Amino acid sequence: MIAPMNKFVLVILEKDKHKAPLHLCKLGIAHVERFQASGENCAALEAGLKKASMAKSILVSSKDKKTKTVALAEPGGESPGQRIDRILQRQAEIQGNKDTLAALRKEVERITSWGDFDPQLFKDLETQGIKLRLVEAGIGTSAGLGSVADTDKDQEYIQLPAPKKKLRRLIIGDAVLAEGWEVLRLPEQGLTELLKTIQRLDREIAVLQSELSARVGEIPLVDAEIRRLEAALAIERLRSGMPVQEALCYFSGFVPTSETALLKSEASARGWALLLDEPSDQEIPPTKIENPPVIRMIQPVFDFLGTVPGYREYDISLSFLLFFSLFFAMIFGDAGYGFLMFAGALLAALSARRKGRKIADFTRLLFVLSGTTMLWGLLTGSWFALPIESLPRILRMGIIHAFSAENPESGTNIKIFCFIIGALQLSLAHIKNIKRDFPNPKFISQIGSLALVIGMFNAVLNLVVDATRFPLTTTALGLIAGGFLAVLAFGAWNGKFFSSLLDGLKGIIPTFLGTVSVFADIVSYIRLWAVSLAGVAISQTVNGMVANLVGGAGGRILAFIVGLVAALGLILAGHGLNFLMTVLSVLVHGVRLNMLEFSSHLGMEWSGYAYDPLRENSDETDTQE
Repeated sequence: MIAPMNKFVLVILEKDKHKAPLHLCKLGIAHVERFQASGENCAALEAGLKKASMAKSILVSSKDKKTKTVALAEPGGESPGQRIDRILQRQAEIQGNKDTLAALRKEVERITSWGDFDPQLFKDLETQGIKLRLVEAGIGTSAGLGSVADTDKDQEYIQLPAPKKKLRRLIIGDAVLAEGWEVLRLPEQGLTELLKTIQRLDREIAVLQSELSARVGEIPLVDAEIRRLEAALAIERLRSGMPVQEALCYFSGFVPTSETALLKSEASARGWALLLDEPSDQEIPPTKIENPPVIRMIQPVFDFLGTVPGYREYDISLSFLLFFSLFFAMIFGDAGYGFLMFAGALLAALSARRKGRKIADFTRLLFVLSGTTMLWGLLTGSWFALPIESLPRILRMGIIHAFSAENPESGTNIKIFCFIIGALQLSLAHIKNIKRDFPNPKFISQIGSLALVIGMFNAVLNLVVDATRFPLTTTALGLIAGGFLAVLAFGAWNGKFFSSLLDGLKGIIPTFLGTVSVFADIVSYIRLWAVSLAGVAISQTVNGMVANLVGGAGGRILAFIVGLVAALGLILAGHGLNFLMTVLSVLVHGVRLNMLEFSSHLGMEWSGYAYDPLRENSDETDTQE
């Protein structure tokens, strides 16, 4: 459920502006108004937070996936700031070397065709009055050279090897070049020295990257510093941004209704003036979700999606968990995959217990999802897409014939089941809205929407499944027509019937399109069957290829062994790829049905922001108290 909030305004003495936020941090219940504050302290903390975040990104990108990361204890004699500066310094050195390498490689590419020579030799000869120049021209360019003086027409040069369609010479003297000739800009180093420098820089980069990889274990320490800086920045923004009038300061925020007594007690003990009130309709409090562990396990999915319901919207955690588990099971559709997920969840739970930690919510969720997947696979007789006749008798006992692959009508039956799920979920949305709006006449609009869902369900069966088996009944048409009129008349209810009806008529086109979209929303649940069917087809294809590899190998032992090894590799690769594709399908389709179709019928916009109170940070030291 979404915890109810109270708005508070706290008035304190200006001399207490540095201590008051710290006392609120110890309480850990006050979500305070965020200020756009400025000042040297804020700037320093923001800069420090930016550096710490960059350092964490550097360490994360330096992590070697083949090497197990071990969290390090905080090293003595090195402060968090020094540790972060060292990481950034090493990254800057790596980047500097890479930039130098890029320039050197470009220089090597430029002079490689000229061969290896020492540029210093040219400079030394020039100081002795002998000027040498390397020049190049295309084949079509005149080879004649103009002279500096009329009496000095014969120029000395040495013809050099050149690439195709090129002329190259070593010019001795200070002659004026004819049009089309270009002088080679001498490099700072010869080709050999350039290559040695490149090798040295490559080694230096490798050493620096190894040092960063060795510091990956410091990520938890950098995380702790980030949390400390975030907490300190929130406090500093509050201190420097709160309005001041004469000797008083004040700020506002929100506190859970269940915690108001604690805030009152603290205000009384500290001599603060406190005003508590319910949030107005114009105010948008933060959203705090309070659910028992059995429902809270779905929270990692919301965290992954980055979605937060608005304070005045629904908490759909329970319904999301139930329907998402069913969608997950139907999209995976295979008890074998479910068993593998269950085994992974079990290993994760045992590992957590062995380390003295609580079982994570995600692990609990994985137990539920794998359990529903195994149950659905048991009912449909799907175990790694193996033929049902090849399954042990005990596994075949749980199969429901209507959904079994042996039944030619199973595809149609599962489609109908998908549409039933869609109609139920969308109906649940409007039932919740009816309960919310009653006794306001606007609830009649939600009854009309519910009627549309029921009527359109019959239309979907008629048009998508079988028109003969599911004829479009008069009752269904009446529900559709009546629902449309109810939405039209009461969807824009403003307290007066004729005025509301007039507003509804103005929006008749959007209302009509919304009516049609109900049909599309129910049909969209067919994706549960379609995506699952695609996964089964891939699994069957892999199994068929494996059978071909090992089926005819009985004549020769060597051929059998080779075929078996190839088959094992193929089955692991094929089913592994199918498993990953199905996970993506769950994220795309299973989440969509909850976050789009269901949520849109609920009228949810997911426009909330999370409750984030000031909290005490054990790493924080405040020098201003």
